[in-house]
Amino acid sequence: MDNAKKTPTLAFSITTLVTLILFIAAMLSLANAPIVVVMLFAWLLLIPFARYLGYTNDEIENSAYDLIKIAVGLLALMIAIGAMISIWLCAGTVPTLIYWGLQMITPKVFLLVAFIICSLVSVPTGTSWGTISTAGVAMMGVGLGLGLPPGMIAGAIVSGAYFGDKFSPLSDGPILAATVCEVPLMEHIKHMGTTTAIAWGLSAVAYLILGFKFAGTTLDVSTIEGIKMALDSIFNIGWITIVPMAVVIIMLILQYSALWAIMVGCVVGTLLSVFYQGYALTEVIKFMASGFSVQTDNAILASLLNRGGMASMYELVAVIVGSLGMGGILKGTGMLDVIVTSMSKSLRSVRSLTLATTIAAAIATAMVGTYYFSMVFVGTLMTPLFKKARLKPENTSRIINDISNCGVAFVPWNIGAIFIATNLGVPIVSVMPWIFFSLFLFATDIIFGLFDINITRYNDEEWAKIQEEEAASALAAAAEAEPAAS
Repeated sequence: MDNAKKTPTLAFSITTLVTLILFIAAMLSLANAPIVVVMLFAWLLLIPFARYLGYTNDEIENSAYDLIKIAVGLLALMIAIGAMISIWLCAGTVPTLIYWGLQMITPKVFLLVAFIICSLVSVPTGTSWGTISTAGVAMMGVGLGLGLPPGMIAGAIVSGAYFGDKFSPLSDGPILAATVCEVPLMEHIKHMGTTTAIAWGLSAVAYLILGFKFAGTTLDVSTIEGIKMALDSIFNIGWITIVPMAVVIIMLILQYSALWAIMVGCVVGTLLSVFYQGYALTEVIKFMASGFSVQTDNAILASLLNRGGMASMYELVAVIVGSLGMGGILKGTGMLDVIVTSMSKSLRSVRSLTLATTIAAAIATAMVGTYYFSMVFVGTLMTPLFKKARLKPENTSRIINDISNCGVAFVPWNIGAIFIATNLGVPIVSVMPWIFFSLFLFATDIIFGLFDINITRYNDEEWAKIQEEEAASALAAAAEAEPAAS
């Protein structure tokens, strides 16, 4: 920022954010505008505010691009996931899981089982999106076949998927949070263990109780048998169809990148589609691009099978570009910095730091379409404040990991929420009340902060060492600056 730039005031920054929020809310609710249009037009809305601070159009545009650049890998991964979904449908992977589920699951235990299965899949894969788009889609089909409420089913699926995404050492969320706050990864994972275990256990109990509520539900056997017969007529059902999923899980456990694992899974699924399911290679390639398509008279099955493809992700990619660009402008002009910095001036206690970090992470997650920005921004700003209060940085990393990673589903315009709604076919507002894992996690984090539970501190020896290192760094910086001044 050169001398011609104005530093935004707190009032100006808040006015900008309030204007932006009102614009987004009005466009979504009153004008019923597509989210991608809203995000892109938000750039135009922010231009007058940025110009007032002295930024040129080119500088504003570059600020938007700076944040978009970090998402290139994410965009490629999303397109690959779109291809994978269609291929796994074509290969019979997802249909087989649905078929087996319809044979084994009853309403009384389904929600708990769906939660556990998605938890087990998400830990070794480290991805909520991969879990939702594979095991989640399968569980959705089973739940609908059992006649359970779609939002409730999706809530159990999302809860399990987020468990691994926020707790697995293979997930980008914990890795990023630990890196930003300068905490060893396994120390970060260990520190999250208590709150995560409590939230997971309470969620399991809640889903079991809900299951008993539906224990008296009369199963529509004819509907279930109709779905199974339709699956049998379209696909060859068997263990071999699970191979593509197994390959992806094994590659992720071996720490291959998610992109390469999913692409290899697509290749294996393509081979099964051609040589086991009997589709022509040209058909499979078309499915990969535009989504799997099959004719069936079963409405439930049609909604589950006719999906996927790279094209299904294009709108979501556009939303990411639009929302990240919006966040880049807010970040590049210093407006978000001013708001959170003003909150930090009076923060000294565990209670105030916990609440401020929670609020800051929630705001950043709501304003920008990815938790990457929230983790980097809030983690960078709040970690030094925790340190000044003699609190270790894993306290910060735990909060931003929990709030940013698991909070995306509660922001309708966030890419995570849109992804959930798109892949599970349920409006996100219908899913929110049933995402018990995230809700219990938020409550546990806040309660721990308010009552000083599970908060790690520097002992006297560690604190003295930190002060010595800071003093040495200050002397070194002064020594370097002295020759330059003379």
